[in-house]
Amino acid sequence: MHSDQRSDDSGPRIWGGTTLSERKQARRSALLEAALDLIGESGAAGVTMRAVCRRANLTDRYFYESFASRDELLDVLYRQIADDFLDPMTAFAVADDASRDRALSEALVDKVLEDPRKSRLFLVEPYSSTGLGQTTIAVMPAFTRLIQDHLFSQIDDPVRRRLAAVTMASGNAGMFSAWLNGSLRATRAEIVDHLVAMLGAYRSLYR
Repeated sequence: MHSDQRSDDSGPRIWGGTTLSERKQARRSALLEAALDLIGESGAAGVTMRAVCRRANLTDRYFYESFASRDELLDVLYRQIADDFLDPMTAFAVADDASRDRALSEALVDKVLEDPRKSRLFLVEPYSSTGLGQTTIAVMPAFTRLIQDHLFSQIDDPVRRRLAAVTMASGNAGMFSAWLNGSLRATRAEIVDHLVAMLGAYRSLYR
């Protein structure tokens, strides 16, 4: 049984134990989760407004309550996932000890393996025609700056430091994409060892 009441004269309207804002946020989260499920099954090409609404058991009215279009939904979802990847990487990258490179590499690989749906959107789908190109261009500089300012801070020449960071960021994205789509066959340990070796190789190249 639902109630329609205010907690006080100036407070938000309560219906079914939740406020309007809480219900809108719950619907938005359900739509994003539905989109992730569809991406896991058939990639971003399977994400349409109608498919997302069916999966979330919501009408198109509620879709447009949160998103202006399918492309906006994908943009929001992609940026959320990018933050999910960037946060743990930042925590390790800002450290400065002998075990940092391996700890960071292991954290990154484990993050890639944690949720195949998220990794597919973040690392595989930008290589297909999904409309994510501009979003990827906007998001990737944060990862490049992290590598440049922390992992390659020992490289004195700013141009070389930037070159190394951009090349490693884009190269890693391509490597993980190939690993996830099955065209690169390697174990978790091999991927971690490769990342550690590449960090050391760039530092040695430009020292």
